[in-house]
Amino acid sequence: MDLEAIHELASQPEYSSVSEFVLWCLEDDKETFSHLELRALALNSKCSGNKVRAELEGYGLSLQDRAPEKHVRGFKANCHDRWVNSGNFGGSGHEQICGFAGTNG
Repeated sequence: MDLEAIHELASQPEYSSVSEFVLWCLEDDKETFSHLELRALALNSKCSGNKVRAELEGYGLSLQDRAPEKHVRGFKANCHDRWVNSGNFGGSGHEQICGFAGTNG
């Protein structure tokens, strides 16, 4: 999450409350809100993001879909490395699996 962007949005008067944001959206014919706008509203209203989202959706607004981040791979990238390519490069977990059965004795 981009905390600087969230705090910058939260300092603007349109994000002071959910009702102010909804009025601003209606004036601009805006039907969606971003995840950053949701977090800025949750910060100002001191509520959870789920409650703010439910309230915004009650007014007829919807949350924008977030596109996944794109990663550029060079021609030297290992195409067979399943951990780096998938983003799950924390290890296989064999340490936990080997000790799963417990110890003898």
